[in-house]
Amino acid sequence: MRREELAGERWISQPPGSVCHDWLVRTLRATGYEPLIVHQAGENHTQVALVAAGLGIALVPRLGRGALPPEVAPIRLDPMPKRLLHAMWRTGAARRPAIRETVRTLQDLWPAIASSV
Repeated sequence: MRREELAGERWISQPPGSVCHDWLVRTLRATGYEPLIVHQAGENHTQVALVAAGLGIALVPRLGRGALPPEVAPIRLDPMPKRLLHAMWRTGAARRPAIRETVRTLQDLWPAIASSV
């Protein structure tokens, strides 16, 4: 579904000033309309519960939402929002096996995970 097709929908969003809220508003305004935000919730599971209750739609990151209840259907956006992943550690910690293995695993697996989101 293209973002333009969501004009006129009632939105559930993070509170103003949060990164997710600001991204949602900026992105939807760029498609030519002002989003109608009818509910705000700082937790992803609360947003999903509001969607399940039929109170609006929400854009919730798949990595932060868990399983969806039967009343909620995920819809793939076109174009799909992208997420950058940054791994950071203290310079001195780079010699630790756990840090090296975590970074290696992320480098190996993230491209496949990101393309399936």
